[in-house]
Amino acid sequence: MENKLKIGIDLDDVVFEFVNPLLEGYKEKYGKDISFEEVFSYNFPTIFNISLKEVIDLIEDVFKKEKVENMSFCEFSKESILDLSKNHKIYFITSRIFREGTLESLEKFFFETNFELVFSSNPYAKTNGKTKGEICNELGIDFMIEDSKEHAEECVGKNIKVFLLDKPWNKNTESHENMIRVKNWREIMEKIR
Repeated sequence: MENKLKIGIDLDDVVFEFVNPLLEGYKEKYGKDISFEEVFSYNFPTIFNISLKEVIDLIEDVFKKEKVENMSFCEFSKESILDLSKNHKIYFITSRIFREGTLESLEKFFFETNFELVFSSNPYAKTNGKTKGEICNELGIDFMIEDSKEHAEECVGKNIKVFLLDKPWNKNTESHENMIRVKNWREIMEKIR
């Protein structure tokens, strides 16, 4: 029997589509079109040229409109997680500021999976709590699957291995021996095997 790995997995733009619905909400509310490729950071006040409060209101609108449990999956994420969960322990570690419906959506789609949900601090919205790196260390996470440059860099700074999914907002992330840049979930699965 192989050793069971503890796998940390971010939610937004790793498991569920987040930026695309946010861009649609922004266009609907402000009448301005920003492409996915133009999102060079998760610092949305800078991207949208609006206040943090307006961004938080926009995110809240998206989560209400999308109904967290109906958010679209990122390509190959669901089937990959279901496959990984057969032999490994899954920890969903997210810095979502709107938590309502998160556990329910995970229970709906991953009901046969033994997982834990943990909320971390959010460096963009300046929420309190433990960082993803601190959480990973406490839980003994073998590696984290992430899309945020800031969270990834913080995790590798705490000696946590990270699979960093290629996104426009993490292009300028410095390489590190504990960081493996991947294009998609298929590549993650190949590297884990």
